[in-house]
Amino acid sequence: MEGLQSRAPEELTVPALSTPGIDRREAFVDEHVWVGTIRTEPHTWSDWHLHPGHDTYGYVTAGIVRVEFDADGNGVEAGPGGFVLIPAGIPHREGNPSDVANAGAIFRVGEGPILEPLDGPPGSS
Repeated sequence: MEGLQSRAPEELTVPALSTPGIDRREAFVDEHVWVGTIRTEPHTWSDWHLHPGHDTYGYVTAGIVRVEFDADGNGVEAGPGGFVLIPAGIPHREGNPSDVANAGAIFRVGEGPILEPLDGPPGSS
């Protein structure tokens, strides 16, 4: 079928915009969707950021993924087989609070910029 595509793991690329600390790999991207993978080493966290125009859906395949929304550490966690939703415009950081690497798939759906780095958690300025 015309337009049908696949990507092997070795064909995934590092996205042009990313946050330090997290190994993100891009499989597909267009003006409305970003699809890729994520892997985080133990006790590692991304910088604070948001996705202004995209809802982010994550599926965890290994380890524990934690997404924090404020400086107090409030957030959500998911393990293998679990899902995480980060609505567009929500400041956050994601990471791995455990002793083993985590991994998963990420799907971003929306319009406009995919990533906006922040100087810190909400209210820290």
